[in-house]
Amino acid sequence: MFLSSVGVAAFSDGRMMEGQELQSVSKLEEQLQQARQRSKELRQQLRLELEAASELEKRLEKVRADKAVTRQLIAQELQEVKVAHAKLQEVKGRDGTPTERARQALSSSVLASDTGALTVQRCDVLQQRARALLHGGADLEAAGGNSCLSEAREAAEIVEQLEDLGHGDDALYRALLQFSLRGLERHLEPDDPEVLARVHSLGVSLENLGEKTLALQFYQRAYESRSQRLGSEHRDTLDSGYNLATCYRNVGKLSEAEVLFENVLTCSQRVLGSQCPLTIDTAEQLADLLERKDGWKDLVAAWKLRRSLLEWSRSAYGEDDPAALLAMAKLAGVLKRAADAGVASRLAAAEALKASVARHQKVLGAESPEAIQAAAELAEFMASSGAKAPPRLKWFQAGGDLLHEDQRDHA
Repeated sequence: MFLSSVGVAAFSDGRMMEGQELQSVSKLEEQLQQARQRSKELRQQLRLELEAASELEKRLEKVRADKAVTRQLIAQELQEVKVAHAKLQEVKGRDGTPTERARQALSSSVLASDTGALTVQRCDVLQQRARALLHGGADLEAAGGNSCLSEAREAAEIVEQLEDLGHGDDALYRALLQFSLRGLERHLEPDDPEVLARVHSLGVSLENLGEKTLALQFYQRAYESRSQRLGSEHRDTLDSGYNLATCYRNVGKLSEAEVLFENVLTCSQRVLGSQCPLTIDTAEQLADLLERKDGWKDLVAAWKLRRSLLEWSRSAYGEDDPAALLAMAKLAGVLKRAADAGVASRLAAAEALKASVARHQKVLGAESPEAIQAAAELAEFMASSGAKAPPRLKWFQAGGDLLHEDQRDHA
């Protein structure tokens, strides 16, 4: 069957209209998709703006709270000044002028009471804010939200302020530091120095609470990440290395502790110098580890390290400082052990013990517990068996070398 020319034209027009409608529908769908995408972007932008507004509101609340606390402190100080003035009026002399002794006594008592009262009050305010942070954070996390960065940082600041005020509450510190770490990890990179500082602090808090195994994990993370991010000789890395080595020792991993102490000591001495407290403390811990071992080479290494420690302590703190006196006593002690083991001269050990007694008596007095202890160790050593070393051993006294000839050849 054939269509007329009119029918063909009508069919062609219908097909064309259908194509145009399809194009129109396609454009509408594309516009709809663009509208949906734009709506999604607007919702995302609105959510971010709401979060920013919420954080600003929280900061404003904190400023208001701090302002209120400051007003309370000022009011209390003004009241205490009035009380002090009243006391001053009571102790005035007949001519209306307070005596110097009364003025000094009053000043000391007021200063002590003011400082103590303000410290207690400040601790209370900080603890209240800490509980509010933890409570609010728990509610927010239960609702599926996240704490803001400012609150995470504020939690860590509260810990630092409480520590500065002498308030020791490691359970509270742990809760605050855990809250702070969770918040920081949501906003910063895992190896960000601020995140790693919180990891290190949390390790300290856990170790103080006796959770040494868990503390070890945090110390390891802090040390390894700081080594990669900051370098092996950065001060923060060395601090984490020292704490990690100490924790290794406390959990019985003595070999790991010794290796790490040696590494920290080498870096600290090179970067910070031998008079730095970190260098001295690390050397002390390493010497203590070496003395625990049974080998004569370990005793000799401990003696050499103790000799350096005495020099460093005197340079850093002075010859009469308790740290220098303790270093002297421990050097004499390791010489005594070495002499008992047959790897050091008993005469040299006796002289070191006598020098320690004399120094302690001169600086602290003969009746001081330290001087009495030093004298007791000397008496015990002198009363012990005085068996002489075999004639075949030749002792090298020159330069302070206490190894005998055979041992020196193989040291």
